[in-house]
Order: sequence, then C-alpha cells, then structure tokens
Amino acid sequence: MPNTNRLALFDVVKGIAIFMVVMGHVLTMCVRQIDSAAAFKLLGEVHMPLFFFVSGFFTGRRDDHGNLRLPPYGRRALQLLIPMVAVSTLWIFWFPVSGLQSPLVSTFAGLWTDPWKNGYWFTPVLFVIMVIYGGVTPLLSRWRGAAGQCAAIVVAATALYVGADYVPDFYKGVFSTDLIARFFPVFALGAVAGLHKDTFMSFCRRPWVLAATIIGSAVLLAYVCWYWRYPFMPMWALEPSRSLMHVCLATAATGVLAPWCAGGGKAVALWSFVGRKSLAVYLLHYFFLFPLGAIRPWLEAVDLAFVPLVTVAALVAVPVVAVTLGVAYIVSSSAPLAFLLTGEPLKNSVKNAKS
Repeated sequence: MPNTNRLALFDVVKGIAIFMVVMGHVLTMCVRQIDSAAAFKLLGEVHMPLFFFVSGFFTGRRDDHGNLRLPPYGRRALQLLIPMVAVSTLWIFWFPVSGLQSPLVSTFAGLWTDPWKNGYWFTPVLFVIMVIYGGVTPLLSRWRGAAGQCAAIVVAATALYVGADYVPDFYKGVFSTDLIARFFPVFALGAVAGLHKDTFMSFCRRPWVLAATIIGSAVLLAYVCWYWRYPFMPMWALEPSRSLMHVCLATAATGVLAPWCAGGGKAVALWSFVGRKSLAVYLLHYFFLFPLGAIRPWLEAVDLAFVPLVTVAALVAVPVVAVTLGVAYIVSSSAPLAFLLTGEPLKNSVKNAKS
C-alpha cells in the first residue's frame, strides 16, 4: 500500500473514531441516564483504542542506526497538555450554563484530581504513555523481530498493570494511572506495528486474520461490556481481555478500511479530513453539545433499543462535528488561538494564515 494511502487510511480511522466519541457524548451528556444501554457501552469501548493504536503506529520509528526513535516529548507536550488545560478550564465555566448533564465532576478539583479530567483525560494520558514507551525503547531496540518486541510489550504492560494497584487512590486520580495501564498495551503494540508497517498491513489483509479479529472483537466486547454475566471468568482476566480486544479492534478496522481507502473517493476524503482535525474536534466539541432530555422518554419507551439510540446519536453528532470544524476553521486564522484551543502547532497555523 503506498504511503499516501496508508496515511489516508489512519486519518479515516481517526475520523470515524472521533465521530463515535461525539456520538457517545450525545448519549451521556445530551440525553443522559441512558448511558447504561448497549449502544453507549459499545461506543465507549471502541473509539479510544483506535486513537491510541494510531498514535502508537506513527510513534514507532527507527533512526539511521536501527535504534528506536524517542517520541518528540517537547512538541507533543505543547500540542497535548497546554490546549487541554486551556480548553478544559473554559469548559468548567461553560458547563454550569450549558444545560447539559455529566457523570463527571466538571470543576477544578475534577480537572486535577479526577482520573477522567472533566472528559479531557485523553491528551495527558497519551503524553504519559509516550513517556513510558520512550523508557521501553532501549529494550525494544535489542529485538529486530516483531514477536520479541510484542513479548517485551506484554511484560512491560503487565508490570504497569500490577504496579497501578499499589498507587494510592489520590494519585490514581491525579495521574489517571488506571487509564494509563489500560491503554499502554494498544499504543505500544501500535508502535510495534509501525516498526513493521509493511508486514502489519499485509497481515491485516489476510482473510483468516480479518475473520479472526472481527470474531475476537465481538466476543471480547461482549465479555468486557457485560463481564458480570460471565461469573466463571476471574476478575483478573478483565483487563488483559480488554487489551486483547483493543488489538483485535485495531487490526480488524485496518483490514476492513484499507481496501476502501485505497480506492479514494469523496467519502474517504471527508473522513480523512475529519481525522486530521480530530484533536480540534476532541477539544472543542463539548461546547456545541445541546440538551436533549426531552427525547429521553421516547427512547426509554422503545426499551433503549440499539438502532434508535445509535441513529439519534449519529444524527445529532453530524451538526455538532460540523459546527466544531467551522469554529476550528475560524480559530485557525489566529495562530495563538489555534494553538491554545485546537493544539495546532504555531508554525502550521502561521503557514495556513499566509496561504
């Protein structure tokens, strides 16, 4: 697969994933009291692993000597942490007058001590995971083969998962340690896939691999979302099963979308554009959600059926994403604003303004 198509593929993956993020927030913040339904559970388990996998895929690189490159910590800190603090602070003031409901603590205490960071947890967790991955790269550099590198990742992920249990509760909230342990494996395995990208892409296109990962995703999703229905499974198996599900989802998504993206077309271009703006959508879309509590009785009357919920969430997500992209475009005319509110690097914003 040519490099341009590969870039388009993962932009499309990010575009679909961020659209699912907005759909999930429509259910949990616009409608509310409906986030125990199957639609919300499935949406919530699918989209974030795709983001971490793609981020890992483009982090896994070697230098001219064959050693693994460290992530660009300074640039990523500027892109991820400063906009997160700026936008989430604005959200704290906007939320009380938004008419929305949230299961999260939308206060300054929630921002700094709650693991979900008022809904803005992804960016700091991604940055910390990058730092941890950087610490593992000397070990990974000793292995050239994917099998050995995957084994090293499993060992590191196990140590991280076990170590998270010993972190005091307060610091678990401050540093989101459980979320870091949860998403480190799929990020790091995404980096391994990036180190062996041609082999990985060929692997995903094999029919039996695609069938196995789709079936595995479905089975593991059922267990992870409703684990209490499987009392014969020990509780310690939940997080390893979730990590395996994340990898199956990312592999299946790559295998399913690769042929479509290779053909190009307007739909691919649209989803690719949304994917390239996914960080801006993530940071700003909360401000353009709107209360939909009046439709809750109807949705409950149809027994929280999967199709009505997904349909409503998708229909509402379309204008939310469209307005968010419009605001991001307006903001892009000012390099400092684009940096603070959308994570756009200052040099990119300046180039866009000049062009």
